[in-house]
Amino acid sequence: MTGRPGDDEDAAARVMEMLGGKWMTQMVSTAASLGIPDALADAPLGTDALAEALGCHAPSLGRLLRAMAGGGLVEEDLDGRFALTALGAQLRRGALGELAIFVGSDTQWRPWSALGETIRTGQPAFDRVHDRSLYEHLEAHPADAAIYDAAVDAFTRHQARALAASYDFGAIGTLVDVGGGRGTLLVELLSRFEGLRGVLFDLPHVASAARAHLADRGLADRVRVVGGDFFEAVPEGADAYVLKHVLHNWDDAHATQILARCADAMAPGGVVMVVESVVLPGNRPDATRLLDLEMLVLTHGGRERTKPELRHLFHEAGLRLRQGLPLAEGVRLLVGARR
Repeated sequence: MTGRPGDDEDAAARVMEMLGGKWMTQMVSTAASLGIPDALADAPLGTDALAEALGCHAPSLGRLLRAMAGGGLVEEDLDGRFALTALGAQLRRGALGELAIFVGSDTQWRPWSALGETIRTGQPAFDRVHDRSLYEHLEAHPADAAIYDAAVDAFTRHQARALAASYDFGAIGTLVDVGGGRGTLLVELLSRFEGLRGVLFDLPHVASAARAHLADRGLADRVRVVGGDFFEAVPEGADAYVLKHVLHNWDDAHATQILARCADAMAPGGVVMVVESVVLPGNRPDATRLLDLEMLVLTHGGRERTKPELRHLFHEAGLRLRQGLPLAEGVRLLVGARR
């Protein structure tokens, strides 16, 4: 190991910045959870007025606002009022606010304290901390499930715009969203492509909730909602099947099985569309590598994959990778057809 004078100081400062990541995460999550960005959306407010509106302890809230100003989420004027910035506006409900709340929630936060145990044993820390798997926990705790669902919706809305801008869904007749949750992705795509029709496929209890959500959006006549198990079968005969951040929840065997079910079901000339974060080669900063640790902490065998690893899954499922398109923030759209 070699270095120049001052390198040790620079390295120490970088490590301190890494260690302080927890402070930034909780600051952002707490701001969203308290509703600060929404409360400041219409006009700047002083600390006392904001504390009264939110039911907070004013001196403590003032310290949080000061930290938020340092992070560029709000700006303090000469009169001591705080205005929301464009960055802070991303923490509003309906933007990324729900995702921020989930990331800092007890459900999500505590398992990371047991990352070392996961590295030693290979078992997900979530199970150790919460005494059950993530999905079992969400089924048993409706309030946590509501936060999780809202976070997934926020994440999906964020990515759906990039997906719609990158691929011509207008050339597709019927699209099946496999593991489509409440239908947020289909809502975004159908609103942009008038000729597109959708099928939402998820577990029966999820599909039931999606049916009401899609009806509220006025899309009941363009979307068919089907409940089932994607390890057994998916709706047949569609032109395209999209799997958005589904495969990363599963080990290779299960991920291949899901892809194979889609390949078996699609119409002649159909495609399987996979949206996943892709691990890049080389020693470079890559948020997907940290997301991979998230999957290690939360799931049984889930992981983020390299492009060659994803290509191998396609091959094992009887598909060839036909097209790959960058979306945003390390996420790619991979399009496969039958071999």
